[in-house]
Amino acid sequence: MKELRPVIEIDVWSDLVCPWCWIAKKRFEKGLAAFEHKDNVIVRHHSFRIADNKTALPYREALNRKLGGPQRAEMMMSQVAAAGKEEGLNYLFDSMLFGDTEDALTLSAAARRDGMGDEMTERLFQASVEEGRSIFDRDELIKLATEVGMPAETAAAALDDAELRASIAADENAARAMGASGVPLYVFNHKYAISGAQPADHFLSALRQVWDEKAEE
Repeated sequence: MKELRPVIEIDVWSDLVCPWCWIAKKRFEKGLAAFEHKDNVIVRHHSFRIADNKTALPYREALNRKLGGPQRAEMMMSQVAAAGKEEGLNYLFDSMLFGDTEDALTLSAAARRDGMGDEMTERLFQASVEEGRSIFDRDELIKLATEVGMPAETAAAALDDAELRASIAADENAARAMGASGVPLYVFNHKYAISGAQPADHFLSALRQVWDEKAEE
């Protein structure tokens, strides 16, 4: 008789211009890799725009506006850069842009549907954060899609897909229905939430706690 084993479902909300989301992703992945039952974990990714309806601007300028001045903006960028460096990420704020990521998130949703969601998300983060490439330009997005193996025609069609675009709003509505107002957000088994770029050990502890609870059930 086959042994029944618990399953942990994790829903993740993030945005490609959220300064902490890539760091959180790396830390979560570290925690998951160390989890003894990682093969019994299902991870679902969702979109949540933190700059919806905003035209893309240089990141420093946008952060100055958002935080009310350069002092707070510089402090935040310094914290992000230091945390990113710990995870092997190089945040180049002078070449980064900040704005509505609906197009890029639509492409990510298409990639998830085609089984290459993580590759696409990583490429978009890397292009935006470390390479100074615009994830707000349609032609550039299509180029980035081809770099992870998505045909250019498929990427172009995805950007015009009304159903995929509607999924962005549906993701955001689902998060707000839970009371969420920002990202990164990790929800375990529709019950426990972790917000922010917490240490890998924090994610690992949460996984073990939820696993133990499911095993008792």
